[in-house]
Amino acid sequence: MEQANGCGMGVAMGTIDLAVEPDFRLGPWLVRPSLGMACRDGAEVKLEPRVLLTLIVLVRAEGHPVSRTELMRTAWGLEVGDDAIGRCIGRLRAVLAVDGVIGFETIPKIGYRLTVATGGAASPAVEAHGPAPVPMRRRLSVRLWPGMALIVLLLAGGLLLLGGDQDTPPRVQVTPVTSDPGQEIQPALSPGGGQIAYAADRAGQGFDIWVQSLSGGTPVRLTDDPAPDLSPAWSPDGGRIAFVRLDPAGPCRILVQPVPSGPERQVAACTTFQEVKPAWRDNDHLVYADKADKTAPARLWSVALSGVEAGQPVPLTEPPADINSDGDPALSPDGNRLAFIRHRAIGVSDVIVRDLATGLERQVTQDGRKMHGLEWSGDGRWLYTTSSRAGDFGLWRVDPDGEAPQMRIAPGLNQLGRIGTGGDRVAVEMWTNRSTLLRLGPDGQQQAVVPPSNRLDWDPDVSRQGAVAFASDRSGMFEIWVADPGQAPTPVTQFQGPFTQSPRWAPDGKRLALISVVEGAPGLFILDRGSGRLRRVAADPGSEDRAPAWSRDGQRLYFASNRLGAWRIWITRPPYDQAMPITEAGWRVAKESADGRWLYLVRDGESGLWRQPADGGLPEKLADLPDASDDESWVVGPDGVYLIERPGDGQARILLLPADGGEMRRVGDLPDALYNSSLALDPDGRLIIGRYLGSLVDIVNVRLGD
Repeated sequence: MEQANGCGMGVAMGTIDLAVEPDFRLGPWLVRPSLGMACRDGAEVKLEPRVLLTLIVLVRAEGHPVSRTELMRTAWGLEVGDDAIGRCIGRLRAVLAVDGVIGFETIPKIGYRLTVATGGAASPAVEAHGPAPVPMRRRLSVRLWPGMALIVLLLAGGLLLLGGDQDTPPRVQVTPVTSDPGQEIQPALSPGGGQIAYAADRAGQGFDIWVQSLSGGTPVRLTDDPAPDLSPAWSPDGGRIAFVRLDPAGPCRILVQPVPSGPERQVAACTTFQEVKPAWRDNDHLVYADKADKTAPARLWSVALSGVEAGQPVPLTEPPADINSDGDPALSPDGNRLAFIRHRAIGVSDVIVRDLATGLERQVTQDGRKMHGLEWSGDGRWLYTTSSRAGDFGLWRVDPDGEAPQMRIAPGLNQLGRIGTGGDRVAVEMWTNRSTLLRLGPDGQQQAVVPPSNRLDWDPDVSRQGAVAFASDRSGMFEIWVADPGQAPTPVTQFQGPFTQSPRWAPDGKRLALISVVEGAPGLFILDRGSGRLRRVAADPGSEDRAPAWSRDGQRLYFASNRLGAWRIWITRPPYDQAMPITEAGWRVAKESADGRWLYLVRDGESGLWRQPADGGLPEKLADLPDASDDESWVVGPDGVYLIERPGDGQARILLLPADGGEMRRVGDLPDALYNSSLALDPDGRLIIGRYLGSLVDIVNVRLGD
């Protein structure tokens, strides 16, 4: 191997053909380029071709730095942005480097360097390339059941373990808890782990709280109210369950009911949130998330169930101003520590542990990815969460002291959601959501825009040339896909897990604006379709950007951002490295009229549509739609603005607010239209919209052993 002055810059890498590249060992991992995978402890993880090429380039450098230019030349063969390289390095860190044995060092303004720890000291030593036997897969005790075969096959294929203070994975037994056709969600295990409570919409009767034994038996209905009852939580003594009721007339209420039966009692009410997850601090106090007002970030509150302070919420956390919310509270079994998820932005979350005696907080994860649930183990030694930190939504074990690295207990091609713990068990939601994109004809006919999948397809946009861009998790991770006219859809991003959405075509059809997260920082990106280059727009790592929209001439890009502490509309122009606000605080979405004269606007947290002159002026309110919870589901066309009205019962009406000032009129219907999934217009003026096809949600019981 040829080296340049011992610094690794300009290393002659040669051509890399993954099909014939020999296997090699890297620390505890066996990397098999021809199979596109890395193996460890009987588990396998897939690595994408670009990620493998990046890894091989770093391995061949034998511990010397490799420049970004060299990585581009060898792994891509063309110029790409730093974000593309950063995604590959991030994927390698998430999969291979979580236990400290392998490191991927960033050298500012130069490149990257691979290190492998030997005997506690960093070393570039990598075992020589050569074939090696595939390790035997670890056997798990599992059984299949209808609707859950996919996740069980993933678990049976071996646990993917990424370090920790134990090298031997725990024994895992996976069994189903529910398998009904409806939705069983939000599991909560009793303190001893013998019973489970969950919310279910059995037979389409609405969500109620059900309780059943994990040793078998018939589920028992605990609540029976027309309003949805959700988020059950067992009291520490196991004698009561707290839950949330969503009243149609307002925010939620928190109630407590004895088990197995008894009168329910309201103990708290939500101020602004429609749904919260309660947790017991002790047998007489509950903790839940709520906002003091609609403009403040959500924080955690404690409420007493009895005594002179009963029903009076007391704040527990003080999230910084740039935080979206604190949520998912979980109290340690001894009641001394509060763990919760701090959501910096949509899809950007980390775990915080707060000492309730001192008030000191410690951030114990650095994922910057989406998390769905958080609970303590029965002995208080670990926290469990579902996270997309490795791409898909796997089940992870977290050290609440932040000392031991995270350990992946199970992968999840199906999306794992809320969890419950008790004893030596973890109960997990497993979701299969389905939606499709439809084109609405003038005669009411509906036509599939892209071949449907068994996943979520949503948030469409159509270029003037007829190419359809949309967000989808049909690969197991949220990415942006594009279907050119007459062609099958293909992914055009490789973010590998973070929440990615809002693809918006520039008028020339050559650029896509989109929203995603890179290295924990959410932001606005522009993808050049010709080169595949992806660049961050007007980067501000401490903020969140949303709702991109191009001007009709393609010279301006509107977007919403909270980078000055509140939501405003901003614009950026080529070369897109700077942005400036164009509204006062309080605006969330902006789109130009087809003739460029007007700017249509939606306020933050307020229903309705406003309009102001594009060159400046005072906004005037035009309509009471869209709803505040559906603020991106509208599109501007030559005839006016198309909006969605939702009268209830899953129905949706498509309305047109004419550009000439005429009365709003109904132009079509689409039952089960997706929320906050953009409407789009194709070049022929036909509407394209996402339709929700349903969810299959079951609960699986994961029993952990030594």
